[in-house]
Amino acid sequence: MNKMRLIFCLSFLFFLLISDYCAVYGASGILLGIDVKEGIPADSSSFRLIDRREIKLYNGLETASFQANFTLTTTATVVDSENVELNVSLITLPPQPQTILKEILAKNKVTFLLGEIEVKSGRTFQVYLTPQITDLPKLECSLDTRDKTKEEWDELPSAHFFYRYILNSLADLQWAKIKDHTETEYKRFRDTFGFTQPAMDRMEYYLLPCQVNEIAWDDRFNIGLDPTKNKIYTIYTLFEKSLDTPSIGFLLFYRLWGYAPPLLAEGVGNYFALSHHYAKKLIASKRWVPLTTLKTTLDYRKQPQDAAFWEASSFVRFLVKSYDLDKFKTLYQKATDLTLDQTIQDVYQKNLSTLEKEWISYLKTQQDSISDYYFVTGMKMSNGHYDTAIELYRDMLGIFGNDPGILRSLAYVYYLKGEYDASEKLYRQILISDSLNLEYLQTLGNIAAITGKFDKAAKYYLKVISLDSTYVNAYIKLAEIQANNGDLPSAKNYLEKVEKQNLSSQNQTEIYSGLGTICRKLGETEPAQENFNKALFYGRRFVVEYPDSPISYLRLGESFFNIGEIDSALHFYHIAEFLENKPLYRGKVLLALGKAYQKKNENAQAADYFRDILNIPSGFEEKKEAQEYLTPDSTSKIQH
Repeated sequence: MNKMRLIFCLSFLFFLLISDYCAVYGASGILLGIDVKEGIPADSSSFRLIDRREIKLYNGLETASFQANFTLTTTATVVDSENVELNVSLITLPPQPQTILKEILAKNKVTFLLGEIEVKSGRTFQVYLTPQITDLPKLECSLDTRDKTKEEWDELPSAHFFYRYILNSLADLQWAKIKDHTETEYKRFRDTFGFTQPAMDRMEYYLLPCQVNEIAWDDRFNIGLDPTKNKIYTIYTLFEKSLDTPSIGFLLFYRLWGYAPPLLAEGVGNYFALSHHYAKKLIASKRWVPLTTLKTTLDYRKQPQDAAFWEASSFVRFLVKSYDLDKFKTLYQKATDLTLDQTIQDVYQKNLSTLEKEWISYLKTQQDSISDYYFVTGMKMSNGHYDTAIELYRDMLGIFGNDPGILRSLAYVYYLKGEYDASEKLYRQILISDSLNLEYLQTLGNIAAITGKFDKAAKYYLKVISLDSTYVNAYIKLAEIQANNGDLPSAKNYLEKVEKQNLSSQNQTEIYSGLGTICRKLGETEPAQENFNKALFYGRRFVVEYPDSPISYLRLGESFFNIGEIDSALHFYHIAEFLENKPLYRGKVLLALGKAYQKKNENAQAADYFRDILNIPSGFEEKKEAQEYLTPDSTSKIQH
């Protein structure tokens, strides 16, 4: 009995030991601590910690991380519960790159010196690594951009960039727009700082649907950066884009001017942003931090991220504008984390505290132009960052007063975001001083219709027509209201009044689709088919003219749906779904998809689309129809 108990106890103990061993040995990766110390090569006591990072390394997968003046590329393999094999490549920035290539059997939680690298001004960096075996969160992005032989990857060049993206992705479809943005950013830096093309190769610009594991991402901007290999990684999806970030500026200065402390490097990389605006907001909200707390990289990272970044950007703009670009370039190219104070004194004959006081006084008199604000807010809107655009427009009202242009822009971004009450309030406000503005009246009519106030909407549209009898969109909207009310003759009359005008392909598609639907409901089969065929003709033209517009694909899809070609309709509806992120129009696309799948008796798929409509600020009519399809009485339409 005792023998049996002993065997059981030993077996149980062995099980516990094995389980504990496997819990570690089977870990999915390590956390790699990277410490950088700066000092004078011949004086070991001079070295001080200036930067500390921690990156995730999944077992067997290579990841690159940029900091200080180098990119560290590491592949970690967990050997057992106490040992990690690290395959390490360290490459420093130009103009004189240095490399460290090592395969190391490292101990868990034990710090070791990877090596020393020269910096500038007689200074050296010591790089220390500390691996810690751990379980990491599940890897969310399995893409590997390094395997460019795979069929899903493609690339296109422009003057200063190679764009790399997945075939048939949103980035593929909108490549021309992306190119315009990135080339404009490059040219702004080139014209201001004198950069020339021969100074560097084309930048590799990755447009990705998720954060690939091969680079350590900067979550402040949702970007990855590898200046030693001239690479930028960005996110480009329907609902998240990181084009409007300082990635291009960061990469340019690291590549062309080399390493500098982040107070200088990040400050100048964000040179064209509204940094004075944000710095003044930090001061007003008492969130400003002294520049002396931003001198080393370690201190810079410890401060609130927005405060450090915006103060650095504003301070650098002040130095360049108030003194001299050549002086700043000298400062940038000589300063290290620990020599920044002395280098500032040498270059400007003033210490940092004195320059800081001058900068604060400068901010009191400095005001960015209204065109600068419009440029930045336009970028935020085009990348779908509506909340940031709204905040900036509201700030503009406080600075420039109730300027009608600002009010209109703010009203429009609320409209795009789906905050219709806020949008209506602002449009009504600017209408007071511009009561005959057709655009404002039409938009107020649209808002009323979106929110289900159809009588109110009709009054606005009739007002528009009374002021301009050729305003086509008002007739189309009135026809929609009358058709929904069951007054088909009136609806038909509104559309026929503008049918013969010199119209855009979009208007023609909408008019003939509307006329076809009305004729069908009136039992006029032949005229209905004739109108639907015309709508299809102009719908195709609309897509050719506006290949980036989701509305063009929606209208063409509707044209196919109306003639019974449901698969073709679905094809174009899905393209519209792929492109459209504005709640109002996305609701229309989702409703069209739901109806098309319902027509094909694919009811579960249809139901998913109808439910999605109810989860976004889509229009009243779309929500009403979706809800009708999803009610228990609608089981004949949709099988849950």
